[in-house]
Amino acid sequence: MGKSRRVLRCFHCGAILQCEKTEEKGYICPDIFHKASPAQVIYCERCFQTMRAFNYSKLEQRIDGDILKILDDARASDAHIIWVVDLFSFNGTLNEKIAEKVKKLNVSVIGTKRDLLPPGAKDQHLIEYLRSHFMEYGIEPKTINVFSNTDSINPKEFIAEVNVVRKAHDVYMIGNNSSGKTSLINRFLKGYENKTNRQIKTVNYPGTDAKVLEIPLSLSSFLYELPGISQNTSAVGKLEKEVARIIVPKKTIKVTTRLMSTGEALMVGSLAAYEIIKGKTTTYRFYAAEKVEVRKVQSRKLDDYISENNKRRNLRPVSDILVSFLDYDMFEYTMENDEQWHDIAIQGLGWLSFKAQGQVIRVRLPKGVALKESLAKIK
Repeated sequence: MGKSRRVLRCFHCGAILQCEKTEEKGYICPDIFHKASPAQVIYCERCFQTMRAFNYSKLEQRIDGDILKILDDARASDAHIIWVVDLFSFNGTLNEKIAEKVKKLNVSVIGTKRDLLPPGAKDQHLIEYLRSHFMEYGIEPKTINVFSNTDSINPKEFIAEVNVVRKAHDVYMIGNNSSGKTSLINRFLKGYENKTNRQIKTVNYPGTDAKVLEIPLSLSSFLYELPGISQNTSAVGKLEKEVARIIVPKKTIKVTTRLMSTGEALMVGSLAAYEIIKGKTTTYRFYAAEKVEVRKVQSRKLDDYISENNKRRNLRPVSDILVSFLDYDMFEYTMENDEQWHDIAIQGLGWLSFKAQGQVIRVRLPKGVALKESLAKIK
């Protein structure tokens, strides 16, 4: 009797899958072809490479032209820059246009929302984490501080520290939307003594339509709080408000620990997944907001699990924007065997932390959201 074998087709283009003729439709490498099961979602090599090329396109970092004009003034007047970042959502990705504008100026960095990180996170390590990522963009911060949402800000100490580095020049405070910049200013103003004859006021910055908060530091210099920078490379800015309410932490973030090895994946709701393509069994930690739910699954069934979860919504969060593979980016990281803790962070959603031991890790995430691998934020 003859042997039967189900004919497999590419999930995207429908071509019959084959592993013999590389130039013809439906080609797939022999290892995948012979191990494939009818239940799997499989792409031919041509569709997979098209998907990879589509997904590897450069992120568009939108920026309000008025902010760039204001920073041109800051650069012309040798002003001091205070760059505020949210310690939870910051993954080391900075807006390149803004970084280019300010990298020749004196820059101070403030990390906010320190209280959202686990108690084991060390301030000095967070400071070094911020320093290393800013230096990647050619910015060597003069000072770096981290603050919790509940910390009071001593205006005298704050101004004294700023005065050392600003050298009588103006100060411009910048940061993403929801970075904690306005909260920081409000706490500063509670104890601020205005010793000038100028008022604290919101004004239209000259030559622009941007409204800035103008705080006098002396008779001839000001601190300007600029409008928030768009979060268009963050999951918070890309997805629905309902999803944002789940992924933005309101209290100390949750750490989920799982043992994973080759062929396993960590599914983050239906928004993202980390697949272990190669690697021995080791511990992985996922850091995210308290309402974000994760599940360890078999990689070969990942597409099915995501599709099913989109219907049943058993695992949060789920986005109605993500309906096909074209709505996701997909990247692979081949790690060195350096035995150090590393992060693969999805901006605004969370990060996977693990000891690098030569793994190959594939990440699926919403298209256009920034992804970055680096040494761990928390050890």
